Amino acid sequence: MFLIFLIPFIGLAFAFLINKVFPRAQFRGYDVLPFFFIAGCSLITLQLKLPLFLPYGFFIYFILVIIVAISSAIKNKNISLGKTIRKLWNYLTACTLFWYIGLLFFMIK
Repeated sequence: MFLIFLIPFIGLAFAFLINKVFPRAQFRGYDVLPFFFIAGCSLITLQLKLPLFLPYGFFIYFILVIIVAISSAIKNKNISLGKTIRKLWNYLTACTLFWYIGLLFFMIK
């Protein structure tokens, strides 16, 4: 139960550390958060005795979206692949954060 809160907190601390060590890098610290929040979501689904495939199914779906975006960028050649992947990764970060918070509320209920 303690790991449900500890793993995302470690992710936030790691994100803060990355921002302090690499202030001018192209990546930001919050880019590593999906890995920690997906692990937290997995622990919540274990605690609630929900099917465990939920967080990993979401992550696989996101990987498939990236593959489709890459193939579209290669075919059209006028779409910036870097910007597309960056937008998708930001979307994953936001989704995992909201999913984690939603599962926490679901766990309290």
